[in-house]
Amino acid sequence: MFQSFKATSRPEQGPPRLRLLREEMAREGLDGFLVPRADAHQGEYVAPRDERLAWLTGFTGSAGFCAALQRVAGVFVDGRYRVQVWAQVAEAFTPVDWPEVKLGPWLREQLPNGGAVGFDPWLHGVDEIEKLEQALDRSGIHLLPVSNLIDRIWQDQPEPPAGPVVAHPLEFAGEAAGEKRARLGRALHDAGEAAAVLTLPDSICWLLNIRGADVPRNPVAHGFAVLHADGAVDLFMAEEKLSVVRDHLGDGVRVAAPDAFIPALERLDGRVRIDPASAPVAVLNALRAGPA
Repeated sequence: MFQSFKATSRPEQGPPRLRLLREEMAREGLDGFLVPRADAHQGEYVAPRDERLAWLTGFTGSAGFCAALQRVAGVFVDGRYRVQVWAQVAEAFTPVDWPEVKLGPWLREQLPNGGAVGFDPWLHGVDEIEKLEQALDRSGIHLLPVSNLIDRIWQDQPEPPAGPVVAHPLEFAGEAAGEKRARLGRALHDAGEAAAVLTLPDSICWLLNIRGADVPRNPVAHGFAVLHADGAVDLFMAEEKLSVVRDHLGDGVRVAAPDAFIPALERLDGRVRIDPASAPVAVLNALRAGPA
């Protein structure tokens, strides 16, 4: 992970932003809200729009999360950032040594009488939330999916990235995109599965032999995809990013806007494969709501 160490936030910005967040939590009837350094694609790198952890706390490390409660706001960081976090966050935030201190036990200690902790279902993976729910079993603490509270109060939040997508030459890819789609589609068919949902940008770029410019120093394009057992792909990506690769994608790739992704998942019928380690909870919820 590249880190410039250029100051992009100031500690004194954190407390007023934390107060705004707590006001939103109170309006929602929440005792806490989780703020990860993550985006809807659960990749290692995030665009400026998704730097919610840094915006709220001032901490700019490449990994970590904040558990903001009404009386304490823990900033969980690993051993790489123990010195950095103390320099970057105000006293309103409490650095927590993670993973030595895990979120479940910490929440139990801070909320001994139980409570409701909100989370954005787009920013947390299926496995992550299931493990946290297990850690909170019989604690009286409930995890509630809500729309992102940080996005409500971040007035100058950057727009979603819109870097152009280009074709990745076959001489470097090693296999044509159509052949990849057909090969993996057959594997789905043989496994009795109707489709596979792709949320990781690097997986989508590999499958379709494309590259993007949505994240600094990482040649990926943000989007979602559904690979069907017949080898066809539904690609959910902003149209303006794809102007030079429409011919490259071919007839087997159907393009739709990102906001069509969830309705498409709800229409899927049959067994659908996801990666629970990376697929957001929102994806699983949509599949459960559909005919499958």
